[in-house]
Amino acid sequence: MIMIINFASLSNTTSIMIAYATGNGNNSHKMCLFSVNICLNDQSQQEKSKESAGLVHSIVDQVNSTRLKNWIDNLSSFQTRHTKSDYVEGVAYWLRNELQSVCNGRVYFHNFTQPDQGKSYGLKNIICDQGSTSVNDKNHHILISAHYDSRMGDINQSNARAPGADDNASGVAAVLELARVLSKVDLKNNIQFVLFSGEEQGQWGSVAYVKHQQTNSTKFDLVLNLDMVGYPSLGLGKVIVEYDLGNKITTNDVYSKNVGQFISQIDSEYTNLEASLRTLGKTDLIPFEAIGKTVIGLHDGGSELNPNYHSVSDTPDTLDIGYLTSVTKLALATILNLDKLVIGQVYSLLSITAL
Repeated sequence: MIMIINFASLSNTTSIMIAYATGNGNNSHKMCLFSVNICLNDQSQQEKSKESAGLVHSIVDQVNSTRLKNWIDNLSSFQTRHTKSDYVEGVAYWLRNELQSVCNGRVYFHNFTQPDQGKSYGLKNIICDQGSTSVNDKNHHILISAHYDSRMGDINQSNARAPGADDNASGVAAVLELARVLSKVDLKNNIQFVLFSGEEQGQWGSVAYVKHQQTNSTKFDLVLNLDMVGYPSLGLGKVIVEYDLGNKITTNDVYSKNVGQFISQIDSEYTNLEASLRTLGKTDLIPFEAIGKTVIGLHDGGSELNPNYHSVSDTPDTLDIGYLTSVTKLALATILNLDKLVIGQVYSLLSITAL
């Protein structure tokens, strides 16, 4: 089934498509497509749009740079967050407590066992479910994620000092701050915040979580990932939006790019950033893409240009907290605008056609 949502109005037009697809053993897929067209056609609608835009701006302005810095400082103070280290369990419990302190929803571990090189590792993803208050839209889900593990250049140095400030304490701090701010907002979408373990070993945590969600038949309209968002490798005004192109499922490529283009359209309205689109790297989005989800990522380009990448010098003092604040605001503005567009809570003319 394809669902098309159209919002009618006049002065300017914005469009976006969001899709998800599910697969089975026969590689068949069902797809849900949201096509949103907005035009403002009278003074009343324009006034409502201005009120909504003002509300989004006021929420985006709540992003707190001091909180972001404190989370990065604390995460980087662990000897390492290496997936196979003696420290990773303590990191997981600390993160669960932090998520509980800010997220308005059920916080819990997703426990999984990962075999590797003749050993088994008991690992934890940390999740907060923030449910929608809308009785009519329980099936809209957005997942916001980051990985919390770190590493040295030699991945076998499991207990060596690896502060991982940019990679990826920055992304974790952004997710925690998004959870804090969004916990105070009456959203129409269900939001799930997930912190993954084992990304550095090949997306262990996200692979396990995708399998877990498939057994529970959870459907996500969009997965937004933050991986390295604190070191302005390309300059203070630049951020990379990673979109899906040519991976396992190709039918979701266009929808991922449309979301990326949408982000690039709103970047200057809420931040001092200019978003540039780049194809998806090997991140925690890959397992979700492989089952047909629409995925999008924010990235600072540091995996190629940060000289501290995977080294003991990836410390908080090398980051730009103002830059991280702007990226977090852009992620927040994206979620708030998608919540408005997909559900149409501020537009009086809404038509839904199922094909």
